[in-house]
Amino acid sequence: MSDISIINLPDFGEFEDVEVIEICVKEGQVVNSEDPIVVLETDKAAMEIPASVKGTIKKILLNEGDKVKIGMPFLEIAVEQLSDNEMEKNENEPAEVHIKIEDTNHEHLASAVDDAADVMSNYGRGSLNTNHKNTSLHSGPATRKLAREFGINLSNVKGSGPKGRILKEDLHDYVKNILNNQNNSLNIPSSPQIDFSKWGKIKEEKLTKLKKTASENLHSSWINIPHVTQHEEIDFSKLLKLRKKLNKINKISPLAYIVKSAAETLKYFPEMNSSLSHDKTSIILKDYFNIGIAVDTENGLVVPNIKEVEKKSIIDIADEIKDLASLAKKRRLNKDQLSGATFTISSLSGVGGKFFTPIINPPEVAILGLSKTYDVVKIVNMKLSTTQQLPVSLSYDHRIINGVYAMSFINMLSEYLNDIKFLESSFE
Repeated sequence: MSDISIINLPDFGEFEDVEVIEICVKEGQVVNSEDPIVVLETDKAAMEIPASVKGTIKKILLNEGDKVKIGMPFLEIAVEQLSDNEMEKNENEPAEVHIKIEDTNHEHLASAVDDAADVMSNYGRGSLNTNHKNTSLHSGPATRKLAREFGINLSNVKGSGPKGRILKEDLHDYVKNILNNQNNSLNIPSSPQIDFSKWGKIKEEKLTKLKKTASENLHSSWINIPHVTQHEEIDFSKLLKLRKKLNKINKISPLAYIVKSAAETLKYFPEMNSSLSHDKTSIILKDYFNIGIAVDTENGLVVPNIKEVEKKSIIDIADEIKDLASLAKKRRLNKDQLSGATFTISSLSGVGGKFFTPIINPPEVAILGLSKTYDVVKIVNMKLSTTQQLPVSLSYDHRIINGVYAMSFINMLSEYLNDIKFLESSFE
């Protein structure tokens, strides 16, 4: 005996423009509660949505390419009756909310869902139309929320959706037009539109959602934060010798040693681990150290972070770096792994180069760039010796951090990277 239930999409975070990119099961397939049913893509990552109950798939209510929201029905399933042991186990767990159906007409169900969406879309319009008595501003809750954040009066925006519905894209275009007009008034030239095909064969490829988001975030960071980048070389010889010795126990990347040392250094430089308040009148100092690691994937750059680095060993950090990098490349990072970072490290040590200017990842105020180590010949006690130098590039928000503070941070980081006792004690 089984009940037919409809499962709704759970709370997957405050993401907008979420799209179904994969259907993982087929109708008639038996699934467990943790088996993935669909994969959703946000502007930062992809996430698997599980069945949440054990049973037989009757119908998938979504298709690839659909845009979805929290609470939307996505699965019709014949729920398997629980055994007495399972019933007892679940008594202390929060139950899923299901809509039990028997002879439901799916066309009526779809109509009801659409009607509910329209009601939510219309809710609150009166507050937006106090000066437009006979005008109906047709827009959804997410669009109105974005309008409030931008400070936009929706009556000034022309909708491009069905029946003049105002979409989020309309708000973006509205803001771009204002910025372009401001730039023109300041005599800042806009980028010219060029027909590159005049000179030969071309191919145009659309940016992925992740790359578009990264592009917008990087541009916003660059124009809103006064970046200063401090370059320095750190003697890496002792650490590499220690790593060679400890590799016999566990072979791990030098990045894990740097992440641990950076977290320890941040304890003495709280402003480096801070954020500027929204009204820019104060700084928010954090007593936790979540280090972001920039990961390059074929879909673009993502920055997951390791939580509470100061409490973890170098081996634990190394394992977590591997796990996060693997999830990033598979586009399986979740919201928690992508939010909450206090300081970021971007490493080009496996590629090459010497110095670069990493762009700060707001709301953080600093980012550490690592380049590839190289050999340097020095004269020590009238004898030639070879050392291995690590080029580092620290970009920081000059509204909060000055050059002396930044250089002092790098000097202490260098001390920790050369403190063999600290590194050995932090290894396991």
